[in-house]
Amino acid sequence: MKKNKSIGFLLLGLLLLASFGAWWGLSSRPQQESAVSVDSASDALDVVEMDADKAQLHGITTKKSGPGTLMVTLFSRGKIVMHPDRFAHILPKVPGVAREARKNMGDAVEKDEVIAVLESREMADIKADYLAALEKEKLASSLFEREARLYDKKVSSEQEFLNSKFSFEGAKINAQLARQKLFAIGLSEKEISQMANQSDADFRLYEIRAPIGGAVIDRHITYGEYIEDTTPIYEIADLSRVWVEIGVYPKDLGKVKEGQIVTISHPNDQLSAQGKIIYLSPVIAEDTITAKAVAELENLNGEWKPGSFVKVEILTDHIAAPVIVSKESVQIVDGEAVVFIRTPEGFQKNQVQLGQCDNHNIEIIAGLEPGVDYAATETFLLKADLGKDSVEHGD
Repeated sequence: MKKNKSIGFLLLGLLLLASFGAWWGLSSRPQQESAVSVDSASDALDVVEMDADKAQLHGITTKKSGPGTLMVTLFSRGKIVMHPDRFAHILPKVPGVAREARKNMGDAVEKDEVIAVLESREMADIKADYLAALEKEKLASSLFEREARLYDKKVSSEQEFLNSKFSFEGAKINAQLARQKLFAIGLSEKEISQMANQSDADFRLYEIRAPIGGAVIDRHITYGEYIEDTTPIYEIADLSRVWVEIGVYPKDLGKVKEGQIVTISHPNDQLSAQGKIIYLSPVIAEDTITAKAVAELENLNGEWKPGSFVKVEILTDHIAAPVIVSKESVQIVDGEAVVFIRTPEGFQKNQVQLGQCDNHNIEIIAGLEPGVDYAATETFLLKADLGKDSVEHGD
């Protein structure tokens, strides 16, 4: 009887063990299938399916990763100013009454062009002094030649010969001084040579000429007014070349040097041009806490207006990098930098490690090999599609 009970208990235990094994197999199989499906979904979320036609429609273009050079730049602000060697205050050399003012503001002026005419008593006196000195020189020269002939013939004494020579040399010096005065007040060689043929009315006229070519930017002369020789009557500027005064902070002084290329851009007019630094001050200004750098800029079309403020980009260094991509190609996804690589199915998210950058390109330290096609433009659309796919898989 006891033996039969033991056999019964043994059969019951075997039956329970078999039931438990069957239950365990059924419960573990779905979990394995679920793990496989999660891995497949994760791979799918890294790819944005898109053919070439759709990419072109969205403006997504590709480039090939590879070596390049990063242009390291420094940003600052600047101000357009007139070139000091191309700007002139026009002052009369002698006072007089304005008889002609031939130029108005904005008028073009050529070098040595007559821009105003004064009627000046001082001018008449200077011209008269020169002509008188010239006549005295001629007379003294004639007397000296006569005394020299007489002295050679032993008719005249040596003292008379020396006196005539001394008078001639003095007259010649006085004529030269009078001539230099005419040059000093702006008369040309041609005008001086024609002076003896001038009429009495023209003798007191003083023609004022432009020392440089350019444009009249200011005028201070009115017909009939008396003008002192200390009063500017015109301001002329040649704006075909201008200066850019740039503020450089002390921490950046070691990066800035004469000869560096700068890119000047206007914040409103979409203007851009390049110049070169020609001067860097060693002194820090107290009011701005910056050192002044000066760049020279071509301005043939007159687009850069003196007095206007501009943005300045100073090229300070060149850095060679084994792999660079466009900055627009890099997106941040879940806190990580990624680049979208071209695949047969579309674009695959590829995590990368970033290095140095400039305004247009960025270095890839790890995660992208040279020669790989990557999405270079409109990559935010790929990021958006990637996020949309993630939401849909989550639902």
